[in-house]
Amino acid sequence: MSQDRRQFYRIDHKVALEYRVVPESDVMTSARPYHFDVSPHFLLLGELQALDSETSHLLRKIGESQPDIAGYLKLINTKIDMIANSLVSQELTDTSGLRLKSINLSEGGLSFDSNQALRQGDYLALKLVFPESHLGMLLYARVQRCAPIQDGFHIAIEFFKLTESCRTLIARYILEAQARERQRQLGRHDR
Repeated sequence: MSQDRRQFYRIDHKVALEYRVVPESDVMTSARPYHFDVSPHFLLLGELQALDSETSHLLRKIGESQPDIAGYLKLINTKIDMIANSLVSQELTDTSGLRLKSINLSEGGLSFDSNQALRQGDYLALKLVFPESHLGMLLYARVQRCAPIQDGFHIAIEFFKLTESCRTLIARYILEAQARERQRQLGRHDR
């Protein structure tokens, strides 16, 4: 991996991860992988969070001149988030067969262990589910490295054609996970 990609914050985390090797033509002709059977709710939280990011400056502006309206809009937003979380968490409960896999995640890509070898340069369609937040993502990636390890292979992939909204969601998720870990560590020291 190039040095600039190593500059991203990284976390070790457990996620539900599915991947499929796909032809380069699929990656070049579609914005998002279509290789997985997902419900209409699968991407809902991510899309809502992306909208929140796009509109947060408008809400701040409204709040400066009309705080009552801004407060009302925040409550409506909270209701929408609660409904979306309920829909998505129910779906994840229904698909409890999701297997969690330990990964090392950054804004630029991720690495994981697999019992299947992949070739450097292979394109992948990825389905990621972050269990704590119920955030689901469909992404493309490209294999950067496949190294043999004791029980299989260590795979390093770089996200490919990642939208800015997806990059923002991943960055936010990483920062929140780091904050939770710091809180846990502080809690241990306080005992």
